[in-house]
Amino acid sequence: MQIREATIDDLGAVNTVCGASDRPRWTEEMLAPMNDRIVLVVVEHGEIVGVAKTHFHSEPEGDAPAGHYLGGIVVTPGLRRRGAGSALTKARMEWVWDRSPIVYYFANEQNRASIRMHAALGFRPRGRFAEIRGVTADDGQSKLILFEASRWRISG
Repeated sequence: MQIREATIDDLGAVNTVCGASDRPRWTEEMLAPMNDRIVLVVVEHGEIVGVAKTHFHSEPEGDAPAGHYLGGIVVTPGLRRRGAGSALTKARMEWVWDRSPIVYYFANEQNRASIRMHAALGFRPRGRFAEIRGVTADDGQSKLILFEASRWRISG
C-alpha cells in the first residue's frame, strides 16, 4: 500500500472509487494543489483504492475553531477495514502537524467505524453539535461530534 499526493490525472480513478462507494464525484478543483490543504490517494497493486483530503479554516465559525480539519475519505468498499483509511488518516495528520499542533475532524455520532478508527489514532471529543461549518448529520436527527488530536497526545 502506497500513500501519495493526488494529482489532476487521478480524477478518473478517484471517481471510480467514489462511484463504487455511492459517493458524489470529485472535481478537478477538489484535487487541485493548494498551500493550505492536501489531497492524498492510497494505491494498491497500481490502482487507486482510496482518497482523502484536508481543509483549512482560517476563522472560527460558531463552536468550530479555526484550523486544519480532516475532510472526506472514500475507500473502495471491498477494501474497507483493511488499513487504507487509517493509513490515509495518519498521513493527513502528519501533514497537518507539520503546520499546526492540533488537527480536527467531525463525524455523525452514528458513524461508529469512523469514530473508533479516529479514537485509535488519538482523537478525543470536543463537543456535539447539530451543525458544524454548514454540515449536518445525514439523517437530520443525529448530532455531529467534533474531535481534536494533538501530536503530543498520541500513544501509538
